Amino acid sequence: MDAKKFGSFIAVLRREKGMTQADLGAILQVTDKAVSRWERGLGFPDINTIEPLANALEVSVMELMRSEKIQEPETAREASEAIVNTFALVRQHRCRERRVLLRIFFLALAALGAVLLLDSLPLWAQGMYLAFVFLPLLCFFSGGAMLFYSLMRRRNRQPCGQSVLAGCLLLLFPIGMALFFVIAGAAGLGPVPS
Repeated sequence: MDAKKFGSFIAVLRREKGMTQADLGAILQVTDKAVSRWERGLGFPDINTIEPLANALEVSVMELMRSEKIQEPETAREASEAIVNTFALVRQHRCRERRVLLRIFFLALAALGAVLLLDSLPLWAQGMYLAFVFLPLLCFFSGGAMLFYSLMRRRNRQPCGQSVLAGCLLLLFPIGMALFFVIAGAAGLGPVPS
């Protein structure tokens, strides 16, 4: 795709619509300088901006990508739908990649923290630490992460009921464990937590 041809095509369509660069930028939520840069052939819009740009200029995505009007409407519509579907797949793929990277980061961080803490404790304390500190903390942070993930799914209008349930159950485990120790301490069965 030629940047100069693309830019002049956008400029012609924008002028036909009677819009200024600032008007087009406001519709696309970009600056007028970005529109000017595209029209001068110094760059291309972001992939997420292509479809809204085509809609604002009232052309198909295929016509915008080719930088010329297409005379055969059926072919243009079909090609435009194919490109729009491709953009949607690219967006979904980017979201999945981000989620996987976040999961890997948090799992690695939790594993590193556990290894560092366990290494500094004597052997008898490692079992106590795993049972009474690490497991509740792991449940607490996992539950929080599941609830955050649920909020993200809800924002994207995806089902999130199972994620909310799993997050709540994970959060209830350390709370239940703390209540157990408080009740046991109050009943005189163990030390009273301070």
